[in-house]
Amino acid sequence: MKWVPRSITGQLLALWLVAMLAAHVIAVVVMTWWRLDNVTIHPMAVRTIETRTLSAYRIAGRSDDADSLLEDISLPDSTFQLAAARTPDSTEIDDQEHMLSQRVHGLLNLPRDTPVKVRLQQAQPTHGIQDHSNWLERQLGGAQAWALDIEVRLPDGQWLRSRHWPTMLTAHWTRVLSFSLLVGTLPAAIIALFFGRRIMRPLKVLTEASRRVSRGEPVALPQPEGPTGVREITRAFNDMQENLIRFVNGRTQMIAAIGHDLRTPLTSLRIRAEMIDDEALRDAMVQTLDEMSVIVDETLQFARDDAPQEPTQDVQIGALVREVVDSQTVQGRHVTWSAQVDTAAFYRCRPVHLKRALNNIIDNAARHGHVCVKLLADALHRTLRIEIEDDGPGIDPDYLERVFEPFARLDSARQMDTGGLGLGLAIARSCIRAHGGDVTLHNRLEGGLRAVIELPN
Repeated sequence: MKWVPRSITGQLLALWLVAMLAAHVIAVVVMTWWRLDNVTIHPMAVRTIETRTLSAYRIAGRSDDADSLLEDISLPDSTFQLAAARTPDSTEIDDQEHMLSQRVHGLLNLPRDTPVKVRLQQAQPTHGIQDHSNWLERQLGGAQAWALDIEVRLPDGQWLRSRHWPTMLTAHWTRVLSFSLLVGTLPAAIIALFFGRRIMRPLKVLTEASRRVSRGEPVALPQPEGPTGVREITRAFNDMQENLIRFVNGRTQMIAAIGHDLRTPLTSLRIRAEMIDDEALRDAMVQTLDEMSVIVDETLQFARDDAPQEPTQDVQIGALVREVVDSQTVQGRHVTWSAQVDTAAFYRCRPVHLKRALNNIIDNAARHGHVCVKLLADALHRTLRIEIEDDGPGIDPDYLERVFEPFARLDSARQMDTGGLGLGLAIARSCIRAHGGDVTLHNRLEGGLRAVIELPN
């Protein structure tokens, strides 16, 4: 899905934020259903009002200066005052108001015959009192807010009159989300971002190490101090690299041993061939033995693949390509080149092996006509692209991949005897893949062949 972050840090942050939002939604739902029967005032608001009423009742009944004390404990959303008589009311109380009056009556521990009047109604806040209703309350209840009036008769005959502005169940969630969600999510997002970056740091090191290994560089990663999974991945990476180096070295030593063992009998056969009196037979045998020696030497060169032995370094890619083109020009071949990138830019590679690959490909193309070398880069400069074009006859599409196989000779497809053993393109691809890239062949519409080398930048 396109809207899902692609990075681990982004996914961790998104997951954390979704979890926080889900937790708040669950909390709102639970608090919405956590209510008294037939009561639309939020239970937390009811408990706060009851506690304040109890405090005011105790002050009014035990202090000679009750008026000033009640004024002192009054708040913007709860005001208290003394009155000589109750407020006249012609309407009957509903079930909710009756239940609230019973709760207040029980909380104050009043005698059975002590009246408690509770009235929930819409009212305009008085002067000096702000409207504490939120936008949803105003949308559902109109311009006025819900006010809860509580009147309790004191033992001396006076009435404790109070007005409260409670939070309604239908709108309490906006107060919860407007504060709790912001306060809870922002620290959580910062923590998720911090841990995401902490997790990604060793993974970025591992990614860069993988790229260096793909170019043939030996890399030994230190054991990180991150999560267990990251430590296991790093340990597996180091083990993989050791096993790979051990396998390649074993293969190289085996081929070198075979080549060394073959050279001795070949030399012995050549000495014996020189003793043959028949000149025609002698020359034919010597030529065959010379070809076998060349095969052994080139096979050793291909199998040895001493790319890891050459250290990688930063070189000017333009100078490297120019050097290869100049060496081909000196040999009398028609080779030109152009660049659409900064030729002074540095590229990290093993220059000897990269030049060997370019020389093999250009040498193969130059045998069939004029060669043009182009140095390019993709739009994001993540890939270095080298195109080598010739104006020869091209190759059958079925053989475009087979020419990279060792000892594959398709001279019939190019209509000439070029010599060689068919190892040039195989060695070139091996060198380029050792840099983490690849090389492919394509027939040009205007005729000829195009070799495309793509290297990670």
